[in-house]
Amino acid sequence: MTVPADPEFLLAAACCRWPPSPARDAEVQRAAAGVDWARFGQVVQRQRIAGLVDLALKTAGIAVPVAIAAMIGQQAKRIAFHNLFAAAETARVMRLIEAAGYPVLTVKGVALGARAYGSIALKHSKDIDLLILPEHVGPVLALLEADSYRLVAPATTLSAAQRALLPRYGKDATLARVNHAMQIELHWRLIGNTAMLPGVTARAPADPVGLGGDMVVPTLNAPDLYAYLVVHGAIDGWSRMKWIADVNAWLAPLPPAEIIALHHSAVARGVGPASAQALLLMAELFGLALPETFVRTLTRSRRVRTLVAGAYHLMAVPDGAREIAHWRGGQMRALAMQTLLRYSPHYQWQIVKSVLYMQADMYQSKIPPALYGFYPAIRIPAWLIEHVGRIGARLFGGKAGTQRTPAP
Repeated sequence: MTVPADPEFLLAAACCRWPPSPARDAEVQRAAAGVDWARFGQVVQRQRIAGLVDLALKTAGIAVPVAIAAMIGQQAKRIAFHNLFAAAETARVMRLIEAAGYPVLTVKGVALGARAYGSIALKHSKDIDLLILPEHVGPVLALLEADSYRLVAPATTLSAAQRALLPRYGKDATLARVNHAMQIELHWRLIGNTAMLPGVTARAPADPVGLGGDMVVPTLNAPDLYAYLVVHGAIDGWSRMKWIADVNAWLAPLPPAEIIALHHSAVARGVGPASAQALLLMAELFGLALPETFVRTLTRSRRVRTLVAGAYHLMAVPDGAREIAHWRGGQMRALAMQTLLRYSPHYQWQIVKSVLYMQADMYQSKIPPALYGFYPAIRIPAWLIEHVGRIGARLFGGKAGTQRTPAP
């Protein structure tokens, strides 16, 4: 396994090493030699690591072209500014939900930033991620909507019958604050695949995390949080450096024995390959200190080596900027990597279901909610008709298939 030899990617990785130290400064200085700074700016933007990069370049005394330094600096300021509001809103909304009698935990977001970096100013976060119980989806959604939030996904409008089915067909809903940039991802399951981490719920043991001032919020305890973070990253193919950098920053100050204990706890939870993949990525990208014998044990697995190579392929895109959603075959590669994380029939079937059930399309269709269980049997023929029409239009130059066939 070899880290991609892309100079801009390597400088980004050096800037994400944690904690700050003279050794990290020296690594950043070495990696900065011969960098294409315009391309580096694109890499930083795609990887969502401007806060870490801005700090590392300044600490290491790197002379960055003015335009690139200004761009990265502005991105870093936006991250810090956004996170100040996100911290206050996280604490406020959690108090609102708790006061109504519903268990709630926060995951990722500013809580992870505070835990990993000792500061909420560095980690890029888009959403406030909250975990509730599946049976509380309806009342908590109503509570947030009464608080000026509105549904964004899986659909902007849902009937009462559709809302009742949300826990069956998905893992979360996204809400945005009216006239505000803040967004909440309301989870009732952390992982869409129900075979992964089924015991990690809003009633799981929690650790308190301070967000500044008197703001203290509950988040997952260390073993559950570690297991979730490595699975979350693995399912997305670790296509952004920020995800693995956050985990590394949290683990880096820990003694190796504690890191190994977290790995064993992940193995016990059925997510050992994802943990092994993450640990090898952190060791190679950021120099996470792990015993050589332990690393050799992890690398004996061909499956783990394949997962690491796949992650590098998705993370270090050739042009430094393209998102995997816009890269032909990118999302299929990420999906293929998911099949390596666990070999149980239930897990593999859940991957198939995730492809068959396109929630946004399902909720917008004219199918009665009581028949959603038959959605794939209806959607697949509709998809075939649509694509055959498009092929016919290309072959014969007619108008057939030029309009998207509405969902039934």
